[in-house]
Amino acid sequence: MFERIERGIALGVACWKVLLLDKEMLLFPVMSTLCLGLVIGSGGWVIYASPELQSFFQSILETEQPDQDPRFWLLMFAFLFLNYFIMIFFNAGLLTCALIRFAGGDPTVMDGLKSSVRKLPQILMWALITATVGWLLQMLESRLKGLARLFVNLLGAGWAVATYFVVPILVVDGVNPFTAISRSVQAVRKTWGEALVGHIGLGGLNFIIVVVTFPVLFMGAYTFKQNPEIGSALITFAVIGLLAGSLVVTTLSAILRAALYIYAIEGQMPVNFDSRLIREAFTQDKR
Repeated sequence: MFERIERGIALGVACWKVLLLDKEMLLFPVMSTLCLGLVIGSGGWVIYASPELQSFFQSILETEQPDQDPRFWLLMFAFLFLNYFIMIFFNAGLLTCALIRFAGGDPTVMDGLKSSVRKLPQILMWALITATVGWLLQMLESRLKGLARLFVNLLGAGWAVATYFVVPILVVDGVNPFTAISRSVQAVRKTWGEALVGHIGLGGLNFIIVVVTFPVLFMGAYTFKQNPEIGSALITFAVIGLLAGSLVVTTLSAILRAALYIYAIEGQMPVNFDSRLIREAFTQDKR
């Protein structure tokens, strides 16, 4: 286990070296967050400005069990679809830039955005599929308990692993999402090891960020009453640290996925990555 964690951290360091070459990749998760916030904010404003919509949402919230109301689940599906579409659109752009860098090119933000626009039909279809699956899993989870709910959670985890390479396949091959799912499953079966070792390292990095920033956040909240200036500064520093850390980890995760895709599909080692590390990340456990 410790060896796997060590390799995961080493893969994270390799991703970091790639990120240093193209720092503009950080803009993609920023744009994704801003667009999602804009959509939510616009929807909230429309509801606020429309008494009819306010009455509609109020009628749902006033029911004894809102999650039993079909209108609630229709709204949930619409939100999931918009959420997934925005994330997939910008994630596809980020993966495009990473793949260009691994091919020896020098990508720009516009390269990623243009690629996502060209793949818009596939992205829309994939967003619809992922939203439908996520919607069904959430609906089942809300109605089940105990082992049945655990089984639904395992289904969700299995779906996430099986579709791990779908977006890079859509970006590179431009196939329909169903073909991409099939190819992703084949790649996972062919090359995947016991765990996503690289993401263990990135998860460890994210944990370190939380461990460092949360005490600062607590100190800021504790000292705010006695000294608002210092308390506000500490809280601001902690929030910025959490957001910046999340931004970096999200970008590194996409870079890692692009690197693993190249090795899984093409059998070639990306530039700036240690061949041994990638191979060990995909080594099957022989025990």
